Amino acid sequence: MPYSLEAILSSDRLPSLPEVAARVVEIARNPDSDFDQLINTIRMDPAIAGRILKTANSALLGMRIRAASIEVAVPRLGTTMVRTLILSFCVAELQDRNSPDLRPFYQRIWRESLMQAAAAERLAERQNGKVDSANWFLAGLMQDIGRLALLHTCREEYVQHVLDVDDDRSQRQREQDWLGFTHIDVSMGLCRRWNLDPEMIESIGIHHASAHRVVPLRFISSTSLPAALITVAHVAEYLEEVSHDLSCSREQIERLLMQVFAMRPNDVFRVLGDVDQRVNELSIMLGIDIGRSPSLESILADAQELLAQIAIAGQLRLVNAHPAPGYMDRTRSESDFDSDSMREAQWRDHLTGAFNRAWLESALGSTIAQAHQHRVPIGLLFVDIDQFKSLNETIGHPAGDELLQRATRLLRQSVRLADSVVRYGSDEFVVTLKDVNADMLMLLSDQIHQSVRSELSTVEPARNVTCSIGAVFYDPEKGVPVRPETLIREADRALSDAKRTGGNRVVLASLNNGKWLSQPLAAGAL
Repeated sequence: MPYSLEAILSSDRLPSLPEVAARVVEIARNPDSDFDQLINTIRMDPAIAGRILKTANSALLGMRIRAASIEVAVPRLGTTMVRTLILSFCVAELQDRNSPDLRPFYQRIWRESLMQAAAAERLAERQNGKVDSANWFLAGLMQDIGRLALLHTCREEYVQHVLDVDDDRSQRQREQDWLGFTHIDVSMGLCRRWNLDPEMIESIGIHHASAHRVVPLRFISSTSLPAALITVAHVAEYLEEVSHDLSCSREQIERLLMQVFAMRPNDVFRVLGDVDQRVNELSIMLGIDIGRSPSLESILADAQELLAQIAIAGQLRLVNAHPAPGYMDRTRSESDFDSDSMREAQWRDHLTGAFNRAWLESALGSTIAQAHQHRVPIGLLFVDIDQFKSLNETIGHPAGDELLQRATRLLRQSVRLADSVVRYGSDEFVVTLKDVNADMLMLLSDQIHQSVRSELSTVEPARNVTCSIGAVFYDPEKGVPVRPETLIREADRALSDAKRTGGNRVVLASLNNGKWLSQPLAAGAL
C-alpha cells in the first residue's frame, strides 16, 4: 500500500492550522464565548485580521455600512462566519500553480468544491433563518477537501491511479482499491484535526450517499445538514457534467431540491445559475484558480431546451409503444425528434398545446405500471377554473381562450419537465406527476392554486380568477393496485368536494388501508 491514512493526514505538504485559526475554531464551539474573545484572538495575527476586514467590506458579503476596524467587522459577521472565512483562507492554500501538469486537476476539484459550498450556502439561505448559512457553506467546502489533500500529497500518483483513469469504477472505488481508504476518510480526518463540529464531520462522512437515502424524508429534512451535503454533491456533479453533455439527466437534483428542500420547479434553473455566479465570486475572494470555465447560464438554457425535448419524447413513448429509454435516447438525431413531432400532433390540444384527453387515457396506464416497476409514488391533479362559463361570457370567448392558454403555460411552469399537463375538458386540466412524495404533491397543488389567483386575475380585474384542485396521491408500495380510471375518478371526486364547499381550494385524496380518504388543504398551508 503506497500511503497510509495517517501519513496523508500528517504530511507536511498539507497546510497546518495557524494558532489563531485553531483558537477561533475553539471559541466558535463554545456557546458562552463573546466577541471580545474573538476580536482579541484575531488581532494577534495582523494578516488574518486584514483579510477578514477586506472580505467584510467586499461586495460579496453585502454589508451596507463599511466596517472601519476588526472590532466593528467581527460582530457584524458573527462567530460562525468569521470561523468560516478563516478556515476558507487556510484551505485555499491547497493549490500548486507551479505544476502545469497538475493544474487542470486542481482547477476541476476546486471548481467542484466551490460549487458544493455555494450550493450549500444557497440552500441554507432558503431556510428562513433556521440554519446558519456560513456553517453549511463551510461543510460544503470541506466535504471534498480530502480530494485536494490527496492530490497535494500523492501528486502524479493520485492522477495516475484515480483522476486520470477511465473505467466503470467511481473515484471513491479507485481510491479504495489503490489506497485502502478514500478521500472521505481524509476529509473527516482533517476536520477532526481542525476540531470541527461532530455533526459536520458525520454529515461529510455520508455526503456521497444515494439520493434515495434522503428523498423519502418529509420536508423537515430541509434543515438537515446530511441531506444538504448529499444534495450539493449531486448539484456539483451535474453542473460539471452538463458543460460536456447537455443531455445529462437532472432528475436526481430535481428530486432532491424539490422533494427534500421544497423548491419549486421554476426555482431550480435559477438556483443553478446562482451557484455558477457565486463560484466565480468565491474564487476571486479566496484567490483560488478554477481555470477559465465557461459561463453556465447559456449552457443551462440549452440543456433545459434539450431536456424538454427528451421529456416530450418519453411522454410520447407512453402511447406509442417505444422501447424503454436508454443511452441512445440521449443521443437522438434531429430526424428522430422531427418524427416524434409528427406523432405528437395527434395527442395535442389544438388551442392550448397541452396533451389531450386521448393521450391521458392511453398513457396513464403506462405511468401506473412504471410506478409499480420502479416502486415510486405518483400524483394526479384535477384542476378546474372556477365559474369559467360565467367568466367566459363576461370577457368574451377570445379572451377566454387566452386565459386557457395562459393557464396551460402556468401549469407547465409549475411542474417538472418530465411531468405532463393535459387539457381534459373545456376548463379542466389534469397534471400527472411521477416520483413525487405527498409533501411535494401538496406543495405543487398549493403553488398552482395561489398562482392562478395572482397571475390570471389580470384577465378580468373586476373579479378574481380562482381554481379548485382535486389531488390524488398513490404509492404502489402502500396501496392496492389501481386502474387509470380509478385515479381519475378519485381526483374528480376530490375536485367535486373542493367545488361543493365553495371552490377556490385544494382537496387531497389518498389510499389508507385500502380506502380512499380525502382532506382539504388550507390555502397557503405550505
